[in-house]
Amino acid sequence: MSRSKGYWIKTLSKFVSVQLVVQALGLASGILLVRTLSKEEYALFTLANSMQGMMNVLADSGVSSALSAIGGKVWQDPYRFGQLINTAMRWRRYLAAIAVIVVTPILFLMLVRNGASISYALVIIAGILIELDFYLRIGVQGTVLRLHSQIDRIQRLDLLGASSRVAILGASFSFLNTGIGIFSSTIASGLQALTLSRWTREVINIKVDVNKSDQDNISKIVVSQVPNAVFFCIQGQLTVWLISVYGNTQSIAEVGALGRVGAIFAVAGSVMANIILPGFSRLQSNNSLLKAYLSILMVLSLFGALLVGFSIFLPAPFLWILGNKYTHLKEELVLAVINLVFSYIVGNMWSINSSRAWINYSWINIPLTIMAQVFLLTIIDASTVKGALLFSILSSVPAFIINCFLAYRGLSSYTRSNLTL
Repeated sequence: MSRSKGYWIKTLSKFVSVQLVVQALGLASGILLVRTLSKEEYALFTLANSMQGMMNVLADSGVSSALSAIGGKVWQDPYRFGQLINTAMRWRRYLAAIAVIVVTPILFLMLVRNGASISYALVIIAGILIELDFYLRIGVQGTVLRLHSQIDRIQRLDLLGASSRVAILGASFSFLNTGIGIFSSTIASGLQALTLSRWTREVINIKVDVNKSDQDNISKIVVSQVPNAVFFCIQGQLTVWLISVYGNTQSIAEVGALGRVGAIFAVAGSVMANIILPGFSRLQSNNSLLKAYLSILMVLSLFGALLVGFSIFLPAPFLWILGNKYTHLKEELVLAVINLVFSYIVGNMWSINSSRAWINYSWINIPLTIMAQVFLLTIIDASTVKGALLFSILSSVPAFIINCFLAYRGLSSYTRSNLTL
C-alpha cells in the first residue's frame, strides 16, 4: 500500500483483466447449473452449498484474522511464517472436525426432507466434506501468496479452478445433476490445493513445528470469535433456512438462483482478498489507514449503487442469466441485489477490521441483531421470497453499525499508540 499509485494501477489493471476471464468461466458454470438443473435439483444444490459455507465459517472462527494480523509481521521470515502456517492449519482442522460433527446431520435431514434419497444425500455430503478439506488448505496457504504479493500465481490458481470446473460441467452437460455439480467443484478445489501446496513449499519452510506464541495468540482470537463465527454462519444462511422451513422447494430454488447474481461481486471480492486486504494489513501510518479505509468503502458503495440501479431499470440481463424458470422474479431481483450489495459492504468492513484485529466488542452485534430479527419476524412474512430477502437486508443493519464502531475504535487506538511512541 506504500508503493506508488502507478504500481497499484498497473497491478490492479492486470489482476482485474485476468479475473474477468476467471469470473466469465465462473459465470458459465453458474449458468449451466441454474439453467440445466430442475428446481428440485437446484434446491438440493442450494442447501448443500449453504451448509458447506456454514462449515467453512465454523472451521475458521477467527483463525484467518489471526493469520493476517500475525502474518503481516512475520511474512518475510520463511521459518517463522512456516510456523504460523502450520499452527493455523492445526487450528482449522480441529475446528473443522467440530463443524462437521455438528452440521452434517442437519444437512442430511434437510436434503432428505427436500426430496433427496438417503443414498443421494450421502453422495452429496461426501463431495461437500472432501472439498471442505481442500478449502482448509487453500484458506491457510493462500495467505502465503497474498502477503508475498505473488499476484501471477494467485491468478493462475483461480484460472485453474474456474477452467477445470466449467470443463467438468460441460463434459457432463447431458446428465448434469446436483451430485455432479458438487463433485465438479470438489475436483477443481483439489487441483488448486495440490498446486498451492507445491508453491507454498517454495516460499516458506513448511517442515517446522507449531509456534507456542502463535498458538496462544490464535487461541485468544478464536475463543473471542467463536460466538461471532457461529452467529455469522447462521446469519449468512438464514434466508435459505427461513425459506426451507416456512416455504417450499420452489422457493429454495428461487432464492438460490437469485443468489447467483452475487457472481458480479467475484472480481471485486478477489481484488479485496488478494490485493487490498494484504496491503492494508501491512500499513503502519495512521493517516494511510484512515485514507485507505474510507477509499475502500467509497468504491464499494459506488459499485453497489450502480448494480442496484441496473437491477431496477435493466433487470432483463440479470434474469436472462437465470433462465426461463426465473424470469418472473423482477421485484425479487431488486431486493436480492440490495441484499447482496449491503451484505458485501458489511462483510468487507468486517474483513478490513479483522485484518488489523480490530474485533474487540464485536460480540455486541449478536444481541442487537437477534433483537432486531425477533422484531422483524413479527412484521415480515418470511415464508415468501420477497419477505425472506427483506428480512435479510434489515438484519444486516446492526452489523453495519457495529463495524463502523469497530473501525472508529481501531483507528483511534492506533493513533494513541503512535502518539505514546
